[in-house]
Amino acid sequence: MGLKGSGLRSLLICVTLWTGPSSALFGHANRRPNIVLVLTDDLDVLIGGLNPLSKTKKLIGDAGMTFTNAFVASPLCCPSRASILTGKYPHNHHVVNNTLEGNCSSRAWQKSEEPHAFPALLKAYGGYQTFFAGKYLNQYGRADAGGVEHVPPGWSYWFALERNSKYYNYTMSVNGKPQKHGADYSRDYLTDVLANVSLDFLQYKSSYQPFFMMVSTPAPHSPWTAAPQYQDRFNTTKAPRDPNFNIHGANKHWLIRQAKTPMTNSSVQFLDEAFRKRWQTLLSVDDLVEKIVKKLEVRGELDNTYIFFTSDNGYHTGQFSLPLDKRQLYEFDIKVPLMVRGPNIKPNQTSQVDLIAKQGEDGHLVTIQ
Repeated sequence: MGLKGSGLRSLLICVTLWTGPSSALFGHANRRPNIVLVLTDDLDVLIGGLNPLSKTKKLIGDAGMTFTNAFVASPLCCPSRASILTGKYPHNHHVVNNTLEGNCSSRAWQKSEEPHAFPALLKAYGGYQTFFAGKYLNQYGRADAGGVEHVPPGWSYWFALERNSKYYNYTMSVNGKPQKHGADYSRDYLTDVLANVSLDFLQYKSSYQPFFMMVSTPAPHSPWTAAPQYQDRFNTTKAPRDPNFNIHGANKHWLIRQAKTPMTNSSVQFLDEAFRKRWQTLLSVDDLVEKIVKKLEVRGELDNTYIFFTSDNGYHTGQFSLPLDKRQLYEFDIKVPLMVRGPNIKPNQTSQVDLIAKQGEDGHLVTIQ
């Protein structure tokens, strides 16, 4: 598909989200569009990660455009999220892994990168009210990096998870104040909590400013804790037995060659169980997306809102006998789902344009064919 019409328009919006301000959002239109970004955690696209998300595919993909060749800058959570926020490659924002020593939510990151992240630019230059809910960076909230009292610049409303993805027994930073949650499903299940605070924001935000909303779900990241009503779903589902499942990557790089192959029966059984649990957690994400879309529709804001759905990285379940993880520069770990709907994007479109990035003179990414 060529870069014409709404295809070009939606691609430019993608570029805007990943790089910073551009004429796509900061033109002279009287009514600037709203933006919603739903970012999942470890959601693959090559091994069926979108299968449980029927409502999401209908409400975003079928209502807009699905990109079939979207890739992230890193197959690891924190470096990839830092790239999404800044539009820089990991070797330029210097977040190299998920540790504080690897610059994940470190003091250095906070000083050099957070003031220039695209939400801060949306607020400063576009007059957007900005809302964040969910997982930020893996080491966010560490006491030796400001704790949960630290709120990155540029966020009007901040509801961020301390540290890495969980579903129960976690602490949130609510505009810099800690809020502890327990293990009661009706009050504490994180995906549902994120849905509820997002709906509250949409209900009570200012109607006189455009808004940017980023909702970052824990699913389908481990520990794969599904909502009670979904824990018996997909009971016969197994991880896909694709051609590279449980085979030795003898011609791959040294790390791949270290995998124990073939995997034991117990390892395969555990892998299949984890695969099912991942899908179960995604059903609550599907509900979250539906609630946000319906809320926007009820408020008369849906037609002026771009909604993006994607992930920080992919995942593998048994490929080259690698049981459960990401981290590898193979498509199953760096290719992610990407769907967008919004103004001037026609429904039921598919773009096969590779989202290939290169670095511009200002250090930010630009997208090329």
